[in-house]
Amino acid sequence: MRTVVAFLLMSSFIAGQAGPDLTAVLRQGARLVDQGKLSAAQELYEKELGSYPDDPDLRLELGMVYFRQRNWAKAAENYQASLAAAPGKIKPLYYLAEAYFMESDLDRARDTIAEAARIAPDDAQVCQKYGEYLSATIERRKEGLAWLQKARRLNPGLARIDFQIGKTEFDLTDYRSATSSLETALKKDSSDGQAAFYLAESWASLGDWEKAQGDYNYALAHGHADGPTYYGLGRALVELGKPDAALAPLQRAIVVQPSLSKAHFQLGKAYRELGRSKEAQYETRLFSAMTDRIDTSNELNGPEEEDAWKRVKPLLEANQEQEALELLAKLPVADVLDHGEPHYLLGTMYYSLGRKDDAKRMLNIARTLAPKSSRIVAYLGMVELSSGETVAAEESFQSALTLDSAEVLALIGMGSIRYQQKRWADATEYLEKSRTADIGALFMLCDADFRVGRTEDALLTAEVIRALGAGQQPLLDELEKLVRLHQTEPAHMVP
Repeated sequence: MRTVVAFLLMSSFIAGQAGPDLTAVLRQGARLVDQGKLSAAQELYEKELGSYPDDPDLRLELGMVYFRQRNWAKAAENYQASLAAAPGKIKPLYYLAEAYFMESDLDRARDTIAEAARIAPDDAQVCQKYGEYLSATIERRKEGLAWLQKARRLNPGLARIDFQIGKTEFDLTDYRSATSSLETALKKDSSDGQAAFYLAESWASLGDWEKAQGDYNYALAHGHADGPTYYGLGRALVELGKPDAALAPLQRAIVVQPSLSKAHFQLGKAYRELGRSKEAQYETRLFSAMTDRIDTSNELNGPEEEDAWKRVKPLLEANQEQEALELLAKLPVADVLDHGEPHYLLGTMYYSLGRKDDAKRMLNIARTLAPKSSRIVAYLGMVELSSGETVAAEESFQSALTLDSAEVLALIGMGSIRYQQKRWADATEYLEKSRTADIGALFMLCDADFRVGRTEDALLTAEVIRALGAGQQPLLDELEKLVRLHQTEPAHMVP
């Protein structure tokens, strides 16, 4: 009996000491964090987990260290552990939502902060964050605005609350309300160039070009010097009948953001008003060449596709194909694309993994199950072409074009085949009709245009490549070599 009593007394003694010891560790960790010594704080907290693996405060602080280190996954793991030990705490819920958001998992971020809002509906910061996440999607933007407005009522001094409300009102096309909120934001923080930009955009949407010009200039003077701001200023000057003054900001907009095609349209207007017809015609042609191009490279890279890829890839690596198909059929990605047939999606994933034979097998099944889908058979053609099966690829592309004469992948594929066959005129016809934004296809179009003697069209396509490939220096260097080659060689014979 004495042994049992002694054991209980010893346990009580240890338990009594645990609190003060851990408190000292947490204080020491906080000091290290304040000094910017995050690795030392992480090491200290992780060492202490051996003694207190389920302590919610220790887990929370370790999560905060990982959060500051931008290790979102480890931060989320520790916030979850903190909540498991002490459910319903607002701080770990708040930062868990933020960690999810930083990982681009908006659904989980929104669900997590919604739980915090349910527990603490009058916490101004929670309301603000919930409103921010809700406002990120069109479907729930009005609901998000209501939460942001509630947050402002609870605490008008919240950082950037007026800007967030104004930006949401702007996104909802309530430009008049947006101007009021954004003006309030600027009164609170006169250095907020972003607020000035959206205020200018609101005035522009309302057709008040004088105020728009003033606020675009204010935004530029306060650090918001991006392409859209220079473009906005240039457009405002064009609208105010000041084409000469508009040239510099519009040209600057293109330098800062070469893909900003609408700046070329406004430059065309400005040159026309100045009587510079040749320059106006060139800018208008370039605008037309850049507009409405289709970026097929990003078609399968949306958030739903990324989520599907993360969940399906382990199954494919384990050769669990049937399980992968069943999972794809249930995921939101199946509803995102018109051609969301799971065999097609699995075929694209196999191709991404370099498993071309499996990709072709899946795509052929998808083709049978969805015989009216031009995209499925066009993608099959692309896989066949990459495997060197030119005859089969051409048959697939032609089948796709029979289903839909505007099928972009099929047009690019046919253009590529004709380019390989040195049938330059046919290549240009297919590639131009595709309206592709794919840089590789545009290189072929540029080269083929030169070869058939369409020098002006080739140079125009080169400008499009420079715009869409801005920042990709090796690519731009290859383009310059191509242009120099054709400008120093005699014209090629057209087959």
